[in-house]
Amino acid sequence: MRAFWNIHCPGCNEHYLVHILREADCYVEELSRVAECDGRIVGAIFYSKAKVVDEDMVHEVLTFGPLCVEPTFHNSGVGRALLEETIPLAREMGYLGIIIFGEPDYYPKRGFVTCDHFGITTPDGSNFNSFMAYPLDKEKFANIHGKFYEDEAFEACDNKEAVARFTEQFDYPKPLKLSCQWLHEERLGTICEIQKNNFKIKFWEQEISAKLKGSFYNGDVEFPVVGDYVTFLYNRHGDSIITSVCERSSLLKRPDQSGHLISYVKTMNEQVMVANFDYVFIVASLNDNYNFNRIARYVSITLQGGGIPVVILTKTDLCSNPGKYVREIEELSDKVKVHAVSALYGIGLDELKEYIVPRKTIAILGSSGVGKSTLVNAVVGEEVMKTSQIREDDSKGRHTTTYRQLIELPNGARIIDTPGMRELGMCDADEGIKGDKCVDPTRKDNKIIEKNIRTEFTLPWGNDKL
Repeated sequence: MRAFWNIHCPGCNEHYLVHILREADCYVEELSRVAECDGRIVGAIFYSKAKVVDEDMVHEVLTFGPLCVEPTFHNSGVGRALLEETIPLAREMGYLGIIIFGEPDYYPKRGFVTCDHFGITTPDGSNFNSFMAYPLDKEKFANIHGKFYEDEAFEACDNKEAVARFTEQFDYPKPLKLSCQWLHEERLGTICEIQKNNFKIKFWEQEISAKLKGSFYNGDVEFPVVGDYVTFLYNRHGDSIITSVCERSSLLKRPDQSGHLISYVKTMNEQVMVANFDYVFIVASLNDNYNFNRIARYVSITLQGGGIPVVILTKTDLCSNPGKYVREIEELSDKVKVHAVSALYGIGLDELKEYIVPRKTIAILGSSGVGKSTLVNAVVGEEVMKTSQIREDDSKGRHTTTYRQLIELPNGARIIDTPGMRELGMCDADEGIKGDKCVDPTRKDNKIIEKNIRTEFTLPWGNDKL
């Protein structure tokens, strides 16, 4: 599963094929092998019997599949070692040749050639670059012609329902349907941290350093952000190279005011902050830092970006009537979920566990000092995020997080943490917040001003007014 997950299609089915092969009559157990490194299995090759049919003549041949390599050992010679170990054994056992469906950029380097050289086709008479053969006895194999048939066990992996049921017993990342599939030499990972031009990619349990391919700087190509799925050329001994950013299922963006006068806001660029999340935790504390208009802007950009807004009002122990604020926010939209909690006393934390589940990603927004890190640590039950104290004189917080990062929790859920943001403008102003009065996102006091001073905003979820 690790070797093929999301490489060719959403999830994979090769693990189910191995499960079926082990009980099939065609399986050649004495020829199949695993590769180990320091007691850990890092690769395997599974052989089975197949046939080439030429009218009434049936020729027995070998096939193998899958040949799999642990992803973090990619390009380390494991696949080559498995072939070099087993091909001589297959020859000694008297087999005439091996026929496979495999990577056309890999197997020719190991002596495989396309089957059209031998007059061998698929059952429907086709030939293509990934349909290859390796003669074990060149003289006798040259006399083999006809149509190639794998055992019926290989058809079992086409049963999507059976594959899905078998896969349920494993905790694995989310199956992804991406336009970059079918991947060949490139791998697939998630951007988990960015500091200037240095990127970190979450690749299974590893966090690997990476740089951008030069084409990112030479053309109109969008740079990756935290949460992005990217393809990359894996380098186990140095920086890997990011080659492309995959399409995003969701994103958070705001106006990029760098290099712009605020009076020219209509031409302002957009800055994508994070991508590919399911929920957005909009965290606000019920102390002097509470600001309804800021929460409304967070809710708006969340819905525009394709996520589900979950407003979490923290520090309810400092508030005599938290229900008043819950009702106020619920009036924004029926799509927003609201929870009032206290991490100090454990109030309401169990309600949040329904979001922090395997294969789900949560982006966290909120000003410094509202208790984002404390909240996550309390729900998870261990310190996975750093915390700091707020200033008592003005209830404002210190920036614990200074850059965006993705954190994978022990249960497989993911958290995208962002630096505390006190000001958040609106992109796509025509779909923002509309009403008789609105908030000027450039004013630090967040006071309401008359609508003719600023652009009107329309709520993206309907005719609600603020």
